[in-house]
Amino acid sequence: MGRPLLRGGVHGRAFGKHLIYGSGGALHAVTFDPDRLAVFGNPVPVVQQVVTKSTGAADFGVSRDGTLVYIRGTVQAPAMTLAWRDRQGHEEAIPAPPRAYTHVRVSPDGQRFALDLREQDNDIWIWDTAKQTLSRFTFNPATDENAVWTPDGKRIAFSTTREGRPGIFWQAADGTGVAERLSTSAQLQAPWAFTPDARSLIIRDSEAKTGVDLAVLSVDGKGLITPLIKQTSNQTNADLSPDGKWIAYQSNESGRDEVYVRSFPSVDAGRWQLSSSGGTRPVWARNGRELFYLDGTLRLVAVPVQTGVTFASGNPTTLFELPSTPTATARTYDVAPDGRFLVIKFPQNDKSSNAPTLNVVLDWTAELERLTATKK
Repeated sequence: MGRPLLRGGVHGRAFGKHLIYGSGGALHAVTFDPDRLAVFGNPVPVVQQVVTKSTGAADFGVSRDGTLVYIRGTVQAPAMTLAWRDRQGHEEAIPAPPRAYTHVRVSPDGQRFALDLREQDNDIWIWDTAKQTLSRFTFNPATDENAVWTPDGKRIAFSTTREGRPGIFWQAADGTGVAERLSTSAQLQAPWAFTPDARSLIIRDSEAKTGVDLAVLSVDGKGLITPLIKQTSNQTNADLSPDGKWIAYQSNESGRDEVYVRSFPSVDAGRWQLSSSGGTRPVWARNGRELFYLDGTLRLVAVPVQTGVTFASGNPTTLFELPSTPTATARTYDVAPDGRFLVIKFPQNDKSSNAPTLNVVLDWTAELERLTATKK
């Protein structure tokens, strides 16, 4: 299992006696011992204005012969914005500051948003709609992400790599107290949805033989994990119906991601395919009478459903398009109790004179030695 070497660094590359990594729109170098897997001294900036992706990774590479290649441009941990949209796509801006938002969940009462920020510290923040304030929720140097509210809105579960061990923690939503570990794993885990009684949590789990699976984590402090949907394809982005009797998720079992529904917790009692031309990130309406998902062209689709003794779905309706998203798993939209959609708005391509350019630096080894020697 890997262990963290330094805070706030992404996309690290070992080069000679240094570790080169991106942080805050620049490349940094720190002395690195690959045998001991340890860094020494203070990092120093060695290249400025390196384009940074929405995931936090810097666009650069270093060859063995000392050639540096990087994308130079305005710092891009892109400044996304938040907005409400109705079913017709009409938009209402939310006055949250532009930040690198990648994942969003609306609280059960609709008054707060839990947001992943893929910036230097990779933390979870909370937007309060009444106070119109953005407040940091997690403060650990590790990456904290995939926030999920408990049904009563009093706690937030999230995935993290803190303490050098991937797992799931939760903490009081008002930030009081300390974060408590719910699970530990050698592989990445992520919370998806609480059961209505808040006693269990649907999570992402994985192993080498079957890939990404769905499991149920007991939150009673014992950390018991029970496999739920385990097959050779990848299952992710699960969401439970408000009554807790149906689970929607995406799977690539057909060769591409599609949205499926099963009964819960007896997942083998019934299975239905909801999408037919690609589907990801399913979300239940708060009244349980609709399911939403993004189709293969990133259009938001609404499907009426009936969830009585069995499951039935009606004809899908395309609502509006969403801009390109960084991954196939990040929940870049959510549905509020009043039926509005909270969406992350991605910036348009930069066509100004500050547009990114490809830069190649030959024999960068000598320049790196000079920069690190003078700035230590």
